[in-house]
Amino acid sequence: MELKKVFGPEGLIATQLPGYEYRIQQLEMAEAISQAFHDSAHLIIEAGTGVGKSFAYLLPAIDFAINMSERVVVSTNTISLQEQLINKDIPFLQKIFPHPFKVALAKGRGNYLCLRRLENVITFERGLFQTQDEDELVRIHQWSAETNDGSRSDLRPQPKANVWDQICSERDLCLGLSKCPYAKQCFYQKARNALYKANIIVVNHHLLFSDLVLRGDNSRFSVLPSYKYIVIDEAQNIENTATEHIGISLSNYGIRHLLDSLCHRDKKGGLFIRLGQEHLIELVEKARAKTDLFFQSIETWFSDESSETKRIRQKNFIPNVLDDEIYSLQSALQDLIPIAKTDEEEKEIDAFAERCIEIRSHLDIILNQSLDNSVYWAEISKGRFKIITLNSGPVNISDQLRPNLFDAMESIIMTSATLSTNGNFEYFKNRIGLNNCKEVILGSPFNYEKQVSLYIPPDMPDPREETFMPVAVEKIKKYIKLTQGKAFILFTSYGMLVKSYKELKGWLDENGINSFRQGGELSRYDMLEGFKTDVNSVLFGTSSFWEGVDVQGESLSNVIIVRLPFSVPTHPLVEARIEDIQSKGGDSFIEYNLPEAIIRLRQGFGRLIRNKTDTGIVVILDPRIKTKYYGRMFLNSLPKCKIIFE
Repeated sequence: MELKKVFGPEGLIATQLPGYEYRIQQLEMAEAISQAFHDSAHLIIEAGTGVGKSFAYLLPAIDFAINMSERVVVSTNTISLQEQLINKDIPFLQKIFPHPFKVALAKGRGNYLCLRRLENVITFERGLFQTQDEDELVRIHQWSAETNDGSRSDLRPQPKANVWDQICSERDLCLGLSKCPYAKQCFYQKARNALYKANIIVVNHHLLFSDLVLRGDNSRFSVLPSYKYIVIDEAQNIENTATEHIGISLSNYGIRHLLDSLCHRDKKGGLFIRLGQEHLIELVEKARAKTDLFFQSIETWFSDESSETKRIRQKNFIPNVLDDEIYSLQSALQDLIPIAKTDEEEKEIDAFAERCIEIRSHLDIILNQSLDNSVYWAEISKGRFKIITLNSGPVNISDQLRPNLFDAMESIIMTSATLSTNGNFEYFKNRIGLNNCKEVILGSPFNYEKQVSLYIPPDMPDPREETFMPVAVEKIKKYIKLTQGKAFILFTSYGMLVKSYKELKGWLDENGINSFRQGGELSRYDMLEGFKTDVNSVLFGTSSFWEGVDVQGESLSNVIIVRLPFSVPTHPLVEARIEDIQSKGGDSFIEYNLPEAIIRLRQGFGRLIRNKTDTGIVVILDPRIKTKYYGRMFLNSLPKCKIIFE
């Protein structure tokens, strides 16, 4: 395919897509990606906002997949970009592409309903649910006869997690095609079959790294069909997503789910009751009591910590009162396997026994800190239900990514609008363990010098001083007045967001400006839709609103960045990464904190201008951008625009 004839002013896209504009950067990006695929080379390519990255990587990926009979995996970090690809970009390309091609969206197995488990629960396990949850079960049962997709996203409203967990597809509970009575109707198998027929498979980063972990374990249970070519969009998230999946975690929710599946708290349902093994209920109750005791001891140990995470520095920081009880359940389950009456019973018993083994293994690893180059921490999530999690993750992910990702694949394209710091990719490459690759930096087609004014107010206190927030609140009022609302106010911590919102809510109401606060009653999606609809409103957001949010037009004319987005040094992973750099004689601030913050600032800045007609202001209240030596590095990394030092 001659890409100039596709992306040019009179090209295939221009003649079929009203309003399309030729952008030289888009063509250059597509050509670089096509070349990398054919050269079996890895490529890092940064393309500024407005380049049209999705078309620039989709078209060469499709062309290569068809001509070379290869499968290309396209991975995104956010659901919004995935939906854009599946619902908008790819259907358009299927209409204009000269050859037919197939695309499949890959979802994790737990997203699909298991008809066998549903029928078992309906028939034997209704006692597992309270009345309101039984109503939910009936609703799902009715939907199961109507849906073609069978995935959770096809069910509206979304199912309750505690109900869905009992009926979704799970690998260790699957009987397989030869033994399952619902094999021909299986939603997951239908979806999996579609993956094998696809030229392009769209996934999210979590599923991609789940698959890579399974392949690294030499497991025959890989999530995806074989592939050697990958496009990773929103690639700045690779390190954190890979760390999450290569690490391990163990939660009170996960253990309680297992125990409830063996015998529910009210003893009306569960595997042991269904198998007529009521004498084993006592083992479940003992394990339940020890589970409560174990996680209560974590809470007590956690009591002097104000944040949601606390690093575990000492081996066996709490007694392992759980192992004996979980082992008793494991042994009881293994003893039941020979007397199972059906393949289904045997599979279920064996799966729960393996889960007991995994719990004991994870407990041992975390409490004895037996993994090298790893950091250990506890986390308490205080939402509707208190979830307490023990975690372990690699301090430096590069040693795992190099052999399992970069050496294993023919070509990986990594792209984003924000991958470079100070005009190079050294920081990004070092963090992910990539040595040899092609590198391209493409600017944006937008005219930032005409479209953006960057305000840096004078005489701001250092953000670490108590006087900073009162002054910042008054400055926020000033700049909100300047644009009559229409603003994102971006924070680096949720505590600061809440405090500022309390200070500003009354003033905003008095001035007739509606406000949306992350963490309030509205979901992230509903907040964004409300903000877009109410043109003069203001949105208070933290980390998830610094990236992956696309608000075009007048509704977003002002982005106020309260503090430079340095990572919180007290988070165990960040703290351990800093210590790792320092132990090797490096400068952790220059090598980690600063480039990480620069990329984050670029993401926040990038929320403002989303098309060629957008205009507005960005305000940075943190004085360090002009008072510290590194401030110039932040400014140099932003698009050239008009800077106003008031």
